[in-house]
Amino acid sequence: MAVTANKFIILKSFSKVKIFTAAKILSCASYSTSSETNKIYSNINEAVKDIKDGSKILVGGFGLCGIPENLIKAVNNKTVSGLTVVSNNA
Repeated sequence: MAVTANKFIILKSFSKVKIFTAAKILSCASYSTSSETNKIYSNINEAVKDIKDGSKILVGGFGLCGIPENLIKAVNNKTVSGLTVVSNNA
């Protein structure tokens, strides 16, 4: 996770207590497990092929029109269990 110079300057302009808190948050961000890979897939089965038992899936959406229907169908067709699924369906 990259932090731009502009964001750092904004954080630096806060009081010392907030700088310490921001520094703590920024240091935690370096432990992210995400990698820079292409996140666009040609089909839904390719997108879900790496989902294993016990995986965590975070899904965004917006009301009923934002339901990830294709994702739900594809995951349902796989033989995985113990998933943790979190949705921020606003």
